[in-house]
Amino acid sequence: MLSALLAERERQGKPIRVGIIGAGKFGGGLAAQIAQMQGMVVSAIADIDLARARYAYTAGYGDVAVGTADSPQALAEAIHAGKFTAVEDGLLIAQAENLDVVVEATGSTSVGASMASAAIASGNHLVMVNVETDVTIGALLKRKADSAGVVYSLVDGDQPGVTMNIIEWAWSLGLEVVAAGRGTILFADDPQGTPDNTAARFGFDEETLQRRNISLKMYNSFRDGTKAQVEATAIANMAGLVPDIRGMHEPSCNLADIPQKFSLVEEGGLLSQRGVIELANSVAEDGKTRLDNPLGMGVFVVVRSEHPFTIEDLATYDLHPGGDGKNFLLYRPYHLVAVEAPITIAKVALYGLPTGAPRSVPTADVIAVAKRDLKAGETLDGGGGYTVLGQSEKATVARQEGLLPLGLSGEAVLKQDVQQGDAISYTIVDLPDSLALQLRREQGALCE
Repeated sequence: MLSALLAERERQGKPIRVGIIGAGKFGGGLAAQIAQMQGMVVSAIADIDLARARYAYTAGYGDVAVGTADSPQALAEAIHAGKFTAVEDGLLIAQAENLDVVVEATGSTSVGASMASAAIASGNHLVMVNVETDVTIGALLKRKADSAGVVYSLVDGDQPGVTMNIIEWAWSLGLEVVAAGRGTILFADDPQGTPDNTAARFGFDEETLQRRNISLKMYNSFRDGTKAQVEATAIANMAGLVPDIRGMHEPSCNLADIPQKFSLVEEGGLLSQRGVIELANSVAEDGKTRLDNPLGMGVFVVVRSEHPFTIEDLATYDLHPGGDGKNFLLYRPYHLVAVEAPITIAKVALYGLPTGAPRSVPTADVIAVAKRDLKAGETLDGGGGYTVLGQSEKATVARQEGLLPLGLSGEAVLKQDVQQGDAISYTIVDLPDSLALQLRREQGALCE
């Protein structure tokens, strides 16, 4: 029904008005996709580099007039008049009075905390592409959104949202979720990757980097495994799942192996419990070669039924089985990122429903782990950088051990040496004051 409702919006001249904060690869891709749709329009784009915001418009809509605004009143007038507007200050979009949905796509925890808080306080529905912020303070933001009467949603197209669609389908049918997560392509040397060699790792030339506004630090988080840990944690906090072990098992596995490995130990699998997040690596155990039939960058859910009719039917329709014969693999071999993101925007604006949102108390956290041997006095640089990796951990363990969230690790200064692979705790860093830190403390107090 979304297409019909969007078409009706188009006929009425009342498109869903969208504001995008962050004109990187995702923001630019989202603008391009919305430009092809009925019943939805990108009313404003914000980026600290105004030229990037303008470019996102021209890449999506072609040779169109793009104005600017430097005050709330000027932006409101431009939106009302149906004019495309690029701004440098994301808060202008977050606090705009006449947008239907705000999309936060900066990838920065500190910026995300500010933009998300302002959008919610201003009564704007918020689509949170910024999973780095979500796994740090998402539970609190969702509480604040509920209190403000607005929708807080993660986004379709990214793996957490795509996975949540399958989880919701399974829950609706009364199936148990044994494990859920995403595929990875993690080679043996990837965890040591840095932004300096990321372009070569992904085969990006300079033209592609510039044309798609690619952040090498963000893409390095894809490479070194941090982003997968973050996205799995976002799934956990939406679905009430936990990592079975710190960092998850992340075995090398082809599609048929997934429901076997993500079953209980006593069923021949790896898990100590059901109801977990996991990662399925498409690289063989030698760390160098790709497997024959892996999941790649797709997503999966291992479901379970106890009813003999359902078990028989799932087996009959060729789902890969696992465990004691009652576990089966559901999967989608792709996620389409910004191409699919407008589905969430439409659901939020038309139905008032999220693709998925964190529960009020987190079940998992992403902790900062030393990427190499670190020295006292070094300044950490957050996910995708040179100093730390992110690993998923049970939220209860992270709280008990006082472990530093990855989202707060940027600009934290070490007070002592840390060996490679060791988790970093609050007690051994000096943290600069920030809104993200304040909100994290507020969330922590509510979850105790």
